[in-house]
Amino acid sequence: MLMLKEMEYVYAVYEEQSFSKAARKLYLSQPALSAAVRRAEAEIHTPIFDRSTNPIRLTAAGTYYINAVKRILDIRQEMESYFDALAGECQGSVRVGAASFFCAHVLPDIAEEFQRQYPAWRASLLEVNAPDLYPCLQSGTIDLSLSVEAADPRLFHSTVWHEEQILLAVPAAFSVNQWLEEFQLTAAQVREGVHLQENFPAVDLSRFAQEPFLLLKQGNDLNQRAYKLCRNAGFRPKIVLELDQLLTACCIARDGKGCTFLRDGMARFLEDGGRLVYYKLGDPAAHRPVMLAWRKSAELSRPAKALLEFLTGTQSQAQKDRF
Repeated sequence: MLMLKEMEYVYAVYEEQSFSKAARKLYLSQPALSAAVRRAEAEIHTPIFDRSTNPIRLTAAGTYYINAVKRILDIRQEMESYFDALAGECQGSVRVGAASFFCAHVLPDIAEEFQRQYPAWRASLLEVNAPDLYPCLQSGTIDLSLSVEAADPRLFHSTVWHEEQILLAVPAAFSVNQWLEEFQLTAAQVREGVHLQENFPAVDLSRFAQEPFLLLKQGNDLNQRAYKLCRNAGFRPKIVLELDQLLTACCIARDGKGCTFLRDGMARFLEDGGRLVYYKLGDPAAHRPVMLAWRKSAELSRPAKALLEFLTGTQSQAQKDRF
């Protein structure tokens, strides 16, 4: 008979890719953990792990086993939430992971409205760096993710939740601005959505070929788009700094150190004191989808399904229009 505790032990080894690390996580001795995994393998009459590799890997049967365990653990969590509700406690929660911008400016109002409509369920937010977001989603640390990075279709369901525009922010003191007044936008105009009007002109990015640039570091979607935008405009940007956070790049640009690319939503929330001017870009690469994703390997909980429907329905349109 397959035992839930042994399933949890096997799952811990799968997550840690190591018997010793899993044993420390579970506060077990390694021999005790190894014995529990062997019992689980004896129950199904086949190895779960290929122990000849380092780190250890799942066998084909082990992959099936782990996927089944994920479903079982999800069902247990749903049962716990249901019986907590019978006891008068919260019926459940849903965890949403996103970058700092979304957690600070976009998701709090959405979570608040969701909980107002579903008072027994809680929506919690987890700030996650872009490279870690999809691993967190796959491991079950979060239930839903909001990201500009494309999701692996083999592992995740995803849908376009919103489309944002990439603008160019230029220190107002730069002399290049005096020749481009007809293309300039203030932060107030960006907040009003002036740049979204079809008849508002896009600047020729090549006009900034000789200016210093502040870019995000390699591996970030906006880094790749920045290079593509400049390449399509016929030049390679003169980079003075590469940074981890978009907000940091914007603040340094505000101090007059260089031009930077930024999402239009950031321009709406950034206090620039009139020290930045913004430009609309006509390149298709300046249009970027914001993706909502969830994993394929596990059934969404009832709270997660409700939030997904809330996010993809008309109920969150007002919040989407804010950024």
